[in-house]
Amino acid sequence: MGLSVPTLQFSDFLVFGSCGAIFLCTWLLHRQKTYLLLFAASYAVCAGMAVWFVDFGSYGSVWSPLGWSMAGSTFWMGLRLFDGRPPVTRPMLALFALPTLTHILMTLAGFDAVAVNAGSTVAYALHESGNAFYVFRNSPPRSPLRQLIAWALLAIALAICLPLLPLGETVARLSIVGIFIVDQVSSIVLTTAILALEAEKAHAVVARMARTDPLTGALNRQGLAAEIGDDPGEAGIIVADLDHFKSVNDRFGHAGGDAVLREFTRRAGTLLPQGGHMARLGGEEFGIVLPGRDHNATAYLAERLRRAIVGTPMTWREAAIPVTVSVGVAMRAAGEDLHDAMERADRALYEAKVGGRNRVRVA
Repeated sequence: MGLSVPTLQFSDFLVFGSCGAIFLCTWLLHRQKTYLLLFAASYAVCAGMAVWFVDFGSYGSVWSPLGWSMAGSTFWMGLRLFDGRPPVTRPMLALFALPTLTHILMTLAGFDAVAVNAGSTVAYALHESGNAFYVFRNSPPRSPLRQLIAWALLAIALAICLPLLPLGETVARLSIVGIFIVDQVSSIVLTTAILALEAEKAHAVVARMARTDPLTGALNRQGLAAEIGDDPGEAGIIVADLDHFKSVNDRFGHAGGDAVLREFTRRAGTLLPQGGHMARLGGEEFGIVLPGRDHNATAYLAERLRRAIVGTPMTWREAAIPVTVSVGVAMRAAGEDLHDAMERADRALYEAKVGGRNRVRVA
């Protein structure tokens, strides 16, 4: 038994409505994530459009290109917010208006219904292609989920052009059925892929929190080990400890001490070369790993760090807090365990402390 267009319209309505309900329920749990609400709104418009227009695949009414463009643009805005970008750009506005303006201008110019439909269809396909192009262009190289989203959007753009091809009546009718099938499969793919990306993003946030010191934003010990990974290469090691930090806490309170730790991290971060890693090892002690740097380059950076700290007092509220730092330096040999190299740098740090503080010692 063949499927009638009204039956396909109703199934489209169910798929669109279900996808919209999923995004709406997810947004209700995370109301700060506006992009989820935009995805829900997009599918709500699609659900309404699916049952509104009996001649599906045709843009005989000006409300048809306007409605579908609104659905596509809302989805596009959601993708941009998901990526942390402004929701609307000028090219987006132009593509949003293009299908409706094409329909109006061609009608006013006296084109027949077939030509108006063709112009509106191509204009709407360009709109959907722009959405797909955005995802292709802004996808990381190794992101199969993003690629899947882009191909699903491109499939919609191609499917809506099928009725324009010079096909026989039977094949033309099948092309209309093809639009329904692409709509429904793409909607399921898009919804599943976006929710998977959302879960991936949440996992990345948790993983970053587990590897990061919450006070300073530097790595913690676990994060440093994870960044270095299994790299067996040579590296310069620096271990730095703020001198007399207890007196800073006693005089200015823990809030002042925390401000000093954050400022130390900021200053050290400005000196960190590309590829270098910095971690808060605990309390007022920090470690820096410089893969590929030799003995001289590591000792030079350690001295620059010492001078950057002692040269300018750290300000907190209206107070100027003088701070010095003792630094130990060691070299990690190729294949050596990071922990062993850090221990040698820590022993050099101890020598700097015993030698009077505010100095650099090399193991």
